[in-house]
Amino acid sequence: MTISQLYSQSRKLLTHETADFDLSQLFHAHFGKRPGLIQPQEQASTEDVFIFNHKVKRLTDGYPLQYLLGEWEFYSVPLKVGEGVLIPRPDTETVVDTAISMLNGVESPVVADLCAGSGAISLALALNVKNVSVWAVELYDEAIFYLDTNIIASGYDHIISRSKQDVLDKLELPQLDMIVSNPPYLTAKEMEEIPTQVSFEPATALDGGEDGLKFYNAITQQARLLLKPNGAIVFECGYEQAGQISEILAKYGFYDIKVYKDLGKNDRCVCGIAP
Repeated sequence: MTISQLYSQSRKLLTHETADFDLSQLFHAHFGKRPGLIQPQEQASTEDVFIFNHKVKRLTDGYPLQYLLGEWEFYSVPLKVGEGVLIPRPDTETVVDTAISMLNGVESPVVADLCAGSGAISLALALNVKNVSVWAVELYDEAIFYLDTNIIASGYDHIISRSKQDVLDKLELPQLDMIVSNPPYLTAKEMEEIPTQVSFEPATALDGGEDGLKFYNAITQQARLLLKPNGAIVFECGYEQAGQISEILAKYGFYDIKVYKDLGKNDRCVCGIAP
């Protein structure tokens, strides 16, 4: 079988909306070439056919492309990802944009990234904020594996300190200029209805409790003690949660509370200033 035939055969099996993109990415990762650059008579080995067919079958089952590739880019930073860690999404770039803007002018800021996962936010801040120090806080060993891998690979291990802690318990951190977090925020009802592809991601990174607000309440309560006066808190949120999270921030004395939308025009980021 030629490689071109293998590609055509695989494409017929995929019917989802992003099939062309997904197959092209998978093809390039496996063969090191884009489909259009393969010579017509170039042969696929028996091993290549077996492995590639297996990957395509996983795609048809809804398994995430990002896990099959083992790597995904966020904010121009390549990140190793796999089962056990949340897949970075473009929506979260709104959170990073907001954090960078709010840190502008802060001298040698100290930031905590709570529920750090793969380290997407931590690394984006390390790359884009001058003289920043980042504490990447994560609890689960499966995610910590990727967090450590990405921090070391980035060369920013002198800027980012990884800390294994539960954000629902008392956190041991230095005084902070900012807390930024993309916590689990799906409600119990949403957890029962998640799409097949999302179901492969860790529930620990998705489940925000009955109302989806468990982590926002816990983090905001602790933030009063952890943040310096006029320090900032920046949250990612579900598209229907901004109002509730704004109320939580106000309850604990935060002011100048603002909501920012993602590229899809959905409420995605809520931030406030500590008293």
